Amino acid sequence: MRKYLVEHPELVSGKSVSFYSGALEKQMAELLSTFDINLYFADPYTFLHLPKMIKSYKELLGFSTKLSYIARFMKLGKSNISSYTSPLLERAFSQFFAADIFCSNSAFLNVIDLKHLEDKILIVDVLNDDLIKKLHSVKAKKAIQILPKLIDIPFLNFSIVESLFQVAKKEADPLTTEDIFEIVDKLSLDIVEVDLVKRDTNKINKFAFIIHPLSADYILKHPILKPVKNIIAPAKGFLEEVITHSNGFFYGNISGIKSEATGQNVEGLIFTVTETPKKLMQADPVKIYDKLVGLCYQAKKHGASIIGLGAYTKIVGDAGVTVERMSPIPVTTGNSLSSCSTLWAAKYALDKMGMVKKRNGVYFGKAMIVGATGSIGAVSAKLLAQSFMEIILVAPRGYKLLELKDDILEINPKCKIILSTNADKFSHDMDLIITTTSAQGKKILDIETVKPGSVICDVSRPFDIKEEDAVKRPDVMVIASGEVQLPGKIEMKVDLGLEGNIVYACLAETALLTMEGRLESFTLSRNISYKKVLEIDAMAKKHGVRLANIVGHCGFITDREFELCREHALRELKARKLEGKS
Repeated sequence: MRKYLVEHPELVSGKSVSFYSGALEKQMAELLSTFDINLYFADPYTFLHLPKMIKSYKELLGFSTKLSYIARFMKLGKSNISSYTSPLLERAFSQFFAADIFCSNSAFLNVIDLKHLEDKILIVDVLNDDLIKKLHSVKAKKAIQILPKLIDIPFLNFSIVESLFQVAKKEADPLTTEDIFEIVDKLSLDIVEVDLVKRDTNKINKFAFIIHPLSADYILKHPILKPVKNIIAPAKGFLEEVITHSNGFFYGNISGIKSEATGQNVEGLIFTVTETPKKLMQADPVKIYDKLVGLCYQAKKHGASIIGLGAYTKIVGDAGVTVERMSPIPVTTGNSLSSCSTLWAAKYALDKMGMVKKRNGVYFGKAMIVGATGSIGAVSAKLLAQSFMEIILVAPRGYKLLELKDDILEINPKCKIILSTNADKFSHDMDLIITTTSAQGKKILDIETVKPGSVICDVSRPFDIKEEDAVKRPDVMVIASGEVQLPGKIEMKVDLGLEGNIVYACLAETALLTMEGRLESFTLSRNISYKKVLEIDAMAKKHGVRLANIVGHCGFITDREFELCREHALRELKARKLEGKS
């Protein structure tokens, strides 16, 4: 259960958990007391009919000691257990009933009223068909069964599972804790999660997403302007200036998105502001906020339950925080999945190139993040620090680099971290370079100094590494950040500059949250939690959002292109060795 909670921190972080009896669920109470949550224990009411709550694990231990003494003189049975139906209890126990999660054993749930579990999560030792029906009837949200489901029988319980373990041991001596640990680890046992919400998969849930033209050339791609783009192309600079006076508009939709896990149908409504990156960065943030919030209201009017910010719309000002505060629906920047897909792409390219030794998921090489103190750069650095022996953090402000280094060392004290404000100083020795800046096409790296055989993953839009620079180094693999594929039979009625069912990862995050039913402001500000990146990674695997074919400046990168790049790199390294270069 602890493993599950660590992998799904959103389930308990900052939440409230109520126990009908902490004394009966002491191990779970002890476990949950180690997380950042509010605990409520109703033991005084459950056993003694006293409308008093216990609000800490330490206080529970004291009460349990007293209760064990009193219980020797009590005849406990169904008639003695409080039923949780008293109207007077609702006021005295308002915090208890308002909790997000309830914990109990299944036997206890058979003797109390469960109407208060509507839209709640239940953690329980064992689930059976009768209990599931009862939870459905009160419209509970989800049940989490602690007992792993080894075999499919209706009366499975801990005693039966332990008996099976004993048989598996073969020796006659009783099971030890070490025996159980070994079996649990070998069988990769886990808790059972049951979604109690009956989803109408035929209903199409909608999300919205805001894009903008990445350059003046993109403005000419609009359906209205396409027929005359050759005529007005010479005046695109003037058009870039004039079109900024538009408030933004509905651009098109993406239909046919369907979760592989739940079958949930999802549709994306695409809106656009008309500013290019240059104009967005020059504009007064308040004016851009007004445009974005206006589109949020339009999105809600069109049935969207959540909206995502694309490209530079999530960079302006405070990275979505103000927009979210004024929006009628939740807002996400999509940067958690953007960070995740960046690392998917980087790992794929590194493995394809085969130039870096790897053991147990750790690369024996060096990685550099340019723009490391930005939102995607910082979380990428934190995650790369767990899979690389050495990382270089590059950004213009040294004090921010020092703060980031401290954060990374808390995650992995063994990682060697070097700080710099100059990417060219270390590029000759890097196996992986991730660039994630807001340089708007300005040169941030001299590609001529880069080590042969290295991978450059360019997250920035417009690209940090220009196409004319990339072609100078056929021995270096330059890839775009990981664009992703949406699940389902996608019908794209909007030109995103990508092919088929491929979309930007920030858009896919908004679609994923809609498929998952997590209509919340998942990623905001420039401080992305690496735990959220791991969380969105799990969501992507669940619903079928995957890394698309690796993309470069000229489209998909084929296996043959990886082979050619590797051949060029090996030839260049050999030549350098003969010349006596490092």
